[in-house]
This record gives sequence, structure tokens and C-alpha cells, in this order.
Amino acid sequence: MYYCPMARLQMPREQVKETLVERIRAGDVNAKAEVAEKNWRHRDWLDLFAKWRNDTIKALKNAYEGRDIALEFEAVTETTERSIAQYTFEYRRPATRYGIRKLESLVEGLSLALSQSPDATAMDSLHPEILSRCPGLFDGGDYAEAVEKGFKVVRDRLRSLTTYETGSEAFGKGKLYIQGAAATHADADFQEAVKFLTMAIDRFRNEKAHTADGNITDPLRAYEYLRLSSLAMHLLDKAEIH
Repeated sequence: MYYCPMARLQMPREQVKETLVERIRAGDVNAKAEVAEKNWRHRDWLDLFAKWRNDTIKALKNAYEGRDIALEFEAVTETTERSIAQYTFEYRRPATRYGIRKLESLVEGLSLALSQSPDATAMDSLHPEILSRCPGLFDGGDYAEAVEKGFKVVRDRLRSLTTYETGSEAFGKGKLYIQGAAATHADADFQEAVKFLTMAIDRFRNEKAHTADGNITDPLRAYEYLRLSSLAMHLLDKAEIH
């Protein structure tokens, strides 16, 4: 039985669960202990254990606010370094089981953890169509591809609405009209603004297609491009054909 401090999540609950399950699976290092013992490969096993432990501590720090959860895992998997690898192995092997039990207890108690506070500027606040196709790329550092996907989502929506992919044709030949102007007398300006927004996205897409990395290595700049595509998608949700 382990005491679990108040858990506050830093990412969506399902993502935390996936992280915990993945770290439990990675704990199969425990199953390799018998092979290490049989073949006198204690030092190799200790290296595997250290990597699993360090990677898990890092994952817990990313998943939970503060350091309490990570520190508790660190404590239950901590053992004294002995003068001989075989002796260290004998003390450290049970620590793997303790660590896995701790991770399992976190999975079981996940429904009791406090959810991540909503953040209007966070990735998960992007338009659902953008969010479904881009966050994995963004989180993996593939910023140019994430931005390109965002631009394509907008083009796909324009095509599905009007059969045209560009803003100029969608609002011209396609007779696209967007509900939501602040006032009737400002409607023309609003329509032009949305049209130019979609045209800008199309031009950005063309510009970035000329380089392998889209000239985007800064995550903040990539996020701003995604937010631009997200705004366009939210506006296109109110589209009509006139």
C-alpha cells in the first residue's frame, strides 16, 4: 500500500493513462532479470533498469503537476549501489516490481486525479479537425508537417463546401457566405476578411512548400500557424452557399 499525494494532471486523462500503461509495459525489464542472472549479465540488466527508471521519472514529471508523483516512484525504486554488480542486482530486482505496482496504482486511481485546467491557448483548444490531425506531429517536433496538415484541413473544408480549394474561388465562383458578422452594415467587411484569411492560408501553404522543413523550427511560430488554421475552420463552421 502506497500513499499517493494529490495528483494534478498536466495533460488529458487518456494521454496520462497511455503514458502509464506504456511505462508498465516497458517494465518487462523485470522479466529479463532471469536471463541476466543465468548468463552473469548483471551489469547489462542494471543499465536496462536505470534507463527504464529514468525514462519513467521523466514521463511522470510530464504527466503530473509538481514533483510528488515522480518522487514517490523514485523512492520506491531507489536501492543502494553495491560494490559488485551481482549484489546490486539482487537488491534492485525487487525494486522493478515495486515500481510497476506504483504505476498500476496510478492507473487505478486516475479517475480521482484532478483534471488539467482548461486553457484557451492550449493545443487541445484548437478546432477539432485541426486537433485530430496535427497534435501528434506537433508534440513530436514535426512542426512543418503539423502546419502543412493544418493548411490542408482548411483547403479540404473549402473543397467540401464549394468544390473549390482556394479562398478566392470559394468566395467567388463557389458563392461561399459566412454567418457571424458583428452587424449587418459590417457584413461585407466580414466576408472579405474571412476570404482574405483563407487566401492567406493558401499563400502560406504555397510559400512553405518550397522548403523541406517549411522554415519552421520554432514551436511557438508553428502553433501560431495552427491557430490561424483553427480560426479559419471555426469561421467555416458557419458557412452557407448563397
